[in-house]
This record gives sequence, C-alpha cells and structure tokens, in this order.
Amino acid sequence: MFHGYVKLLELATNLFTMYRWNNMPTLVRTNEAENAFVSAQYCLLMSEMSALHGLKLDKNKLFQRLVLKELPKCLLSDISVDTKILIKSLSPEKWTAVFSKTVEEVVQYFPSKRRGEFFVSMVDTKDSSIEGRIIQTGDLLSAMLEAEIHGRYFPDFFARPLKDLEKRLENFKDFQPYSLIANSDWIKRYSDALVVLLRAVRWNRLNRNVPTTVAGHSFYVTLTSYILSSMEIENGGKIDPVEVIKRALLHDIPESMTGDIITPTKKKVPGFEEVISQVEEQMVSGNLLRGMPDELVKELKSRMLDPFATTEGELVRAADQFAATVECLMEIRSGNTQPAFRDALHRMLDDLSSSTFESVRFVTESFRWGLDWAGR
Repeated sequence: MFHGYVKLLELATNLFTMYRWNNMPTLVRTNEAENAFVSAQYCLLMSEMSALHGLKLDKNKLFQRLVLKELPKCLLSDISVDTKILIKSLSPEKWTAVFSKTVEEVVQYFPSKRRGEFFVSMVDTKDSSIEGRIIQTGDLLSAMLEAEIHGRYFPDFFARPLKDLEKRLENFKDFQPYSLIANSDWIKRYSDALVVLLRAVRWNRLNRNVPTTVAGHSFYVTLTSYILSSMEIENGGKIDPVEVIKRALLHDIPESMTGDIITPTKKKVPGFEEVISQVEEQMVSGNLLRGMPDELVKELKSRMLDPFATTEGELVRAADQFAATVECLMEIRSGNTQPAFRDALHRMLDDLSSSTFESVRFVTESFRWGLDWAGR
C-alpha cells in the first residue's frame, strides 16, 4: 500500500540536483530544494501573522500545497520562468495539459483513495484563494532573494528579472498576509538567516559529490515528515500534519547562527549538549526573534529550540535522520568511497529500524532491503 510513498521520496531527491537560474550567470547555485525551503519559510510567517490578525485560512490546505507543489518539478525538470511564461502566453491550454499530465504521473504513487485530493492540491496550488495567494507571494519572495544576491555581481543580467519580480510583487501590496511581514522591521533579519542556511553545507568535514545545504536538507525533511505523517494517519494514527510541517521547517533555523554542530560533537562531553541549547536560546531570542510580536515569538521559538518534542516532533526527528541516510546514499551511489558515509548510513538505518512509528519502520526496511529504490 505504501510502496508508492517510498518512490516519492526517491523522486524528491531530484530537488537536490535541479539548479535554478541555469540560463544566467550566478554568484551561488541554488537548487529547487533550497528555493522551496525559503518560499515555505515566508509562507509560514505569512500564515502565522494572518492568524494573529484574525484572517481565516485553511492551514491544512496551505501546508499540504507547500509540500506537494515541488513534486511535479521533479518530472518537468529545468524549465525556466521566462520559458514557462512564454509557453503560457502562446498556448496556455497546452501548458495546462502538460502540467496536468505531469501531476497525474506524480499522484499514481499515492494511495488511490487520496489521489483526487492530492491532484487538486498540486494543480490548484496557486489559485485565487488566500492559501494560493500566500504561496504565490512566498515563491516570489524566494525568487527575489536569489535574484538580489546574483544581481549584485551580474546587474546587466538580473536587472530585468528583478524588475519583473518587483512588478509581480506590487500586485500583492494590498494583500494583508504579505503586508504584515513586508512592512515589519524584523523580516530583514529573518531573510538574512535564510541566506546563511542556503550556503551552510552539511557534512562539511567530508568531500561531497552531491553537496546539500541546511536549507535543502530541511525541505527534504519537511517533505519526508509529511509523507510519514500521511502514512501514520492512514494507519489510524493521531498525528497533526500541520504541526509536523511547522516543526520540520523550523528545526534547523538556529543553525543560521550557531552553525551545523554535529550530534557526535554535542555528545562528546557530558553536559555540553545542554550548553549548546543555552547558546541557541540566547542567539535565537536576542537576534532572530527580536522585534517580532510576542504571539509570533511564541509560535516559532519552541518549535525552533525544541523541535523534536511531542509526537509530531518525534516523527520529524525520524525524518531528519532518514534525510541524512539519503544524503549518505547519494554519496555512495555517486562513487564517493569515504567510509564515513557508509558507516553513518548503516548506523542510522539500525536506529530507524527500531522506531515506534510503523511508517518509519516500513520506509527504513524498503530502503534497507531494496524493496523499492535503494536496491542492492
């Protein structure tokens, strides 16, 4: 029943190797996983601020769309924004047909009883609803962040894209979820933290064939967490998928200030892990969350500093570990012979095999014994 979900996790690894702005000179390369992470962060902030101001929105719909909207890209591959806009202007019905067929290919991996629901989520991701407009705005803000970085060094190439993005964002100037964050004095600090995570490379002490950043890893964790939560719910488990996604998106945010302190280092000396927790609390409170409304701080802080608390957090912890095994496998399959990756892969698979979650055990065994995509 759930083998298709494992196939989706394989498909989603394409997000690590699909790079953006490929037809332009760029200062840094960003992939689709990283872009999705930044967009989701802006959408999370808009949704939380909207709720605090009494705006009604369906968070289940919003966060499901946030995760699923990236999957069709894994099959459509590298179609630039300019090309897509031109295709739509010349033959909108052809683009709609191509995209719908692509979504149909994706939904075949979901259980049949949920395919209709997930098809609508992907096809109508950016409709005129408040949820659709939040996602539209989040995607524009993520693209703007990238274009501004590249434009500093290649102004001739990025003048037009920046102007176009500004014009498209102008259409949302009266959209309250957007104005609530755009007019704040803290959004610049948060955006700066996201830029750090876009460049923070994981497994940094080892040579990588397929480098992954904290931002890209965090989005893959989010997607994995959502898939695991779907499996748990379909098995009768009581899991809140919105809470799962929030914790997954926020679990590595403190690393924008502390750096990626690996678990073996945290556990090297008794009590050192507690010291690191105190450092994270001071840095997050004194810098990243400074100036935010108290209600927003309350929504974000505990999920950043203690992301693995609650049942939902425990599922995110498993997804985090599983994402690390995927990174190890990508290195091994790409010819990286450093033993650290193979050792870490088997150690983490052993840990995941004893998970209390049936979904985690199923995915782990599929991964381990080659029932699906990690064949031996």
